[in-house]
Amino acid sequence: MHAKTVIAYLLTLFAAAVLVIAAFFKAGDPAMFAEQISGYEVTPASWSPFLAFFFVAVELVLAAALVSFVLPRITLGLNILLMLGFIGVTAWAWAHGNAGDCGCFGRALERGPRDVIIEDTIVVLASLLAIFLLRGFRTRPWQWSIFAILLVPVLILVAFGPSLPIDGLVVGIGPGDDLSDIAIAGLRQPVAEGDVLLVMVAPNCEACETGVTALRAIAGGGALDVIAAVPGGPREAQRWRLQHHPNFPVGYAPQRALRQYYRRLPVTLRLEDGIVRTVWWNEIPTPDQVRANR
Repeated sequence: MHAKTVIAYLLTLFAAAVLVIAAFFKAGDPAMFAEQISGYEVTPASWSPFLAFFFVAVELVLAAALVSFVLPRITLGLNILLMLGFIGVTAWAWAHGNAGDCGCFGRALERGPRDVIIEDTIVVLASLLAIFLLRGFRTRPWQWSIFAILLVPVLILVAFGPSLPIDGLVVGIGPGDDLSDIAIAGLRQPVAEGDVLLVMVAPNCEACETGVTALRAIAGGGALDVIAAVPGGPREAQRWRLQHHPNFPVGYAPQRALRQYYRRLPVTLRLEDGIVRTVWWNEIPTPDQVRANR
């Protein structure tokens, strides 16, 4: 393989890596990505769920083609068009005051619109250089076989990404993280003080409903403080209190703010002075589970 081809392939792998990282986090929580698309106000909000899956699928298929190096000049050209589209949408939303933190890499690597435009421009330049170096390159039959094999994990991630047990990776929260600044209103005691079991719940959530009994038992044991957080405002929190009559405090936070900490509810966090010690994704632990964790 010629030196030019090697350099071009490394540049192509760089472009593919950007696509894979971006698509992986978005595939794990397409609903969150759809909300971010709606926030840009470039397309109707009703389109956002479809666009979320569409862009995840396009990015993953394109990344598979780049890694397998099939028709690289064409796939690199398509990647350039995709990046230019992202740059244009970001610039438009930024100019209209709708571009907050970009959801390009999910919640794990949120950046502002300026950073997004710079990063996508670097990918465009790398892809252009690779195209220039690949003049005369021909795809071999075995490369198509690799592409077909790579489509299997692509289809799995697109179809089952929201259900895969990757909450910690997608949400970006784990033991050792500092959540002392989490904004939950309606509480007398700060979440960031003491040994706290913080559970995020919502109405019409079956696991949240069935877990209330366990929360009452944990709170009654007095070993640690139990706090429930409900997405929404004081009315939603009050409705939840009236429905369940908890023996522990119930706070609230705007849906958009609390949504950063979960894919699906419930989520239970054990905090020591605001530092995450344990996370129970999509469940409320039993008193025995809590005791075993101490």
